[in-house]
Amino acid sequence: MVKNGRWSAALRTAMGVLGLLTAHAALAYGQSSYDDCMLAGLRDARNEMASNYIQRSCYALYRNGEMLLPREKAYHECILQNMPGAREPSAISRIAQICSRRGQM
Repeated sequence: MVKNGRWSAALRTAMGVLGLLTAHAALAYGQSSYDDCMLAGLRDARNEMASNYIQRSCYALYRNGEMLLPREKAYHECILQNMPGAREPSAISRIAQICSRRGQM
């Protein structure tokens, strides 16, 4: 009976370690995707306001993505596709408005 108890504890420990490794790999992938998004988006950023939009969208998609509604996801994807390189505040505002309409935010 003691052998079964030891085996059961060893199995639980092994499964816990496996779960931690899997979770760590998923978090590492999420961090990498977030960092890639930030690097790609901010590389061509020409304005602090545009940079803020890009950072918020990267965070939403790669750190909070599983909680987003489809319209929210569409909005953030639109921002990331169109905001880098925007310089003028009026252009930045219009891009944000158009993305809001497309995402129906």
